[in-house]
Amino acid sequence: MDSQFAHRRNFLKKRSSPLSFGFTAIADFSSLIGQEFLAGIMHACEQYGINFINLASTFRPSLFMEETFFKEYLEKTKFMHGPLLDGLITWASSLHDYMKESEIQRLFSSLSPLPMVDIGYLDIPGVPSIRIDNQQSVALLVEHLVSVHGFKKIAFLGSSSAIPHRTRLEMFRKAMALHNLPVNDNMVFMTDSLGEQDVDSKISELMSIYGIGNHLSIDAIITASDIIAKEAISSLKKRGLCVPDDVAVTGFNNQLSSLTAPSPVTTIDLAYFNRGYKAVEILIDRIMAPQNAPLSYRVPTSLVIRQSCGCFEESVFLASGCGSASEQHSLQSELEVRTYLRSSFEKTFSKIGTERIKSLITASLSDIYGTNVPPPHSNILKWFRRELSLQHHSEKSPKNSLSSFPCSKDVSSLRQILLSLCSDKNARQIENIFHALRELLALHERYEMLSQERNSQNTASMMRFASDLSSADSISSLASTLRVNLPLLGFPGIILCLSPVLASSLNSVNIEIVMPDLQNEFASLLPMKVRSPALFPKRILSKNKIFSVTLAVLSHNEKYLGYAYILMKNENPFSTEGLQEVLSQNLYRLFIKEGRTKTQPLMVTNREELAERIPITISEKNSRRGKLTVEGITDYLLDHIDEMCDLNKMADYFGMSKSYITRRTKELTGYSTQALHELLKIEQAKNLIKNGNLRMNDIASQLGFSNPNYFSNVFKKVTGIRPTEFAEEVTNSQR
Repeated sequence: MDSQFAHRRNFLKKRSSPLSFGFTAIADFSSLIGQEFLAGIMHACEQYGINFINLASTFRPSLFMEETFFKEYLEKTKFMHGPLLDGLITWASSLHDYMKESEIQRLFSSLSPLPMVDIGYLDIPGVPSIRIDNQQSVALLVEHLVSVHGFKKIAFLGSSSAIPHRTRLEMFRKAMALHNLPVNDNMVFMTDSLGEQDVDSKISELMSIYGIGNHLSIDAIITASDIIAKEAISSLKKRGLCVPDDVAVTGFNNQLSSLTAPSPVTTIDLAYFNRGYKAVEILIDRIMAPQNAPLSYRVPTSLVIRQSCGCFEESVFLASGCGSASEQHSLQSELEVRTYLRSSFEKTFSKIGTERIKSLITASLSDIYGTNVPPPHSNILKWFRRELSLQHHSEKSPKNSLSSFPCSKDVSSLRQILLSLCSDKNARQIENIFHALRELLALHERYEMLSQERNSQNTASMMRFASDLSSADSISSLASTLRVNLPLLGFPGIILCLSPVLASSLNSVNIEIVMPDLQNEFASLLPMKVRSPALFPKRILSKNKIFSVTLAVLSHNEKYLGYAYILMKNENPFSTEGLQEVLSQNLYRLFIKEGRTKTQPLMVTNREELAERIPITISEKNSRRGKLTVEGITDYLLDHIDEMCDLNKMADYFGMSKSYITRRTKELTGYSTQALHELLKIEQAKNLIKNGNLRMNDIASQLGFSNPNYFSNVFKKVTGIRPTEFAEEVTNSQR
């Protein structure tokens, strides 16, 4: 066992309760990158016995949703505090499209003293980071193209809108210089975006400089991402150029697009899983020794060789070297070839039935000995398409189904068997068919992933669930529907925390639904009030076990209904958007039906912190003499912070006379009830101004002031300055 691993485990065992780590980002978690990050984090948390809360927001491409979507992300920052979290893994640079660099740094710096580690490319002062080594990565690409292929004239294609791309361009210049190869301005092409049209425009520009008939006068193009590489290859193909025969192209990131390009892309694997795992370890180390200076950890990357550079994968080399010439020539008749294939297929594909093997043999012979069989007419390709279709549409895997077949290993084995029968003349034909097969399988995997995870609301089970929820006529009947349907949807459980009324922001909620049902001391306390997101009782989540959950913010029509903790399975930690959307829509309908429509004010901090700011001058602050206490008074006033002070209503609530409440409030706090209420409102107004998401008129309305002028006057009476002046001071202090 690794000594550092054992040291961390011993430290964690001595704790009275397990640590809880969160992960925050805005990213597309249907992508391989997002999934690998999450998988690495979750695996490390499982091995070290750490609770995990996924706070990441899945990217939504609709322009009409971006503002609301980003506001939801900011709401999640309220969960990024103790005691809910003991540490946070950030992907700060994922916010680059939404905030300026200085604003991102300020946002995460404000979460201090929460221990953090960042896995992106943006530095946060005082926070350790995990970075990929761009210099080493680009050097690997250039070294391979120069030393293995002998290329000397290499262009670079990236996007000026992406900071990592600009960094990789700088590393490209350095790597080329090490090989004494020139890089002039005509060899660098930077797009305005990652869009298809921008890439196509730059390829057109490149062609105008280096195009010579149907060829290019350059050897290779290094791109800054697989997305650009795929678009570049397609754009070149559209112009009659073949990759790698006419020009080599490389990518960066090892994304799904690197496999689905017309020519599979040679790229750089950025070790996403390892980076997620390492982030957890660095966070543990940070908690163990907070006095140590934060360090940047560089994760080594690796070169992934595919066809786009002019090479073949290792499996292709193995296939091409399989079988001696005498062995190939010894197969004289069709019967001998069929016998050889049947024997090879039965050994390699043990899960395929006899009839399937027969049909695959026939398809293979047709392609091997057919004349000029392009991929669209390949019988092997058609065979796989049929098998994938059968496998996809069957709810239960039939007997002799492919099960885990086909996968890349099986396809490589099939290629190896078939190439042993090929001459130089038809080997290229078979290779073209397998290139197409690779893309078919990659697309199938992608469609399956999108269907099962990202667009789960479109599946039959989610549609049935949505239909059942739409018939619920109360929150309690909605709970019954959840109890029946959640296991069918693959969710182990859920904890539903709902706002008492439609809210402008996430703040005080009631834990109303817990599944599976609680069997501990909390069961009798439901519904349980949680005053702020960071104060959520983790014991409800853990039930004496380590937990992994995804936080889902529930909102509709720009109103917040609450939030849910959705239990995750380790093998499926990804999108919960379908469940989140269906729940939000139906909860909104039920909130309207049940009259839970009054909007609550935006609450930035918990009420305990806010009340502590009020200078109680009477020594009897904590006295419990009589029925009315400081805590009782301030709790009531905070619950009604969006209203004007109403002594009649307060007297009805406590069952006491107005005069007694007025006198008792003055005795306990030194303020009249009205003045204390105004003090609490103004302290809350300061929070809202610092948060910077609302206009002054909105803040006045949220806090129950009859008009903005009255709010401004009260603010000045309490603080000595106008709210606009306070806002200016806040802005100046943040510069």
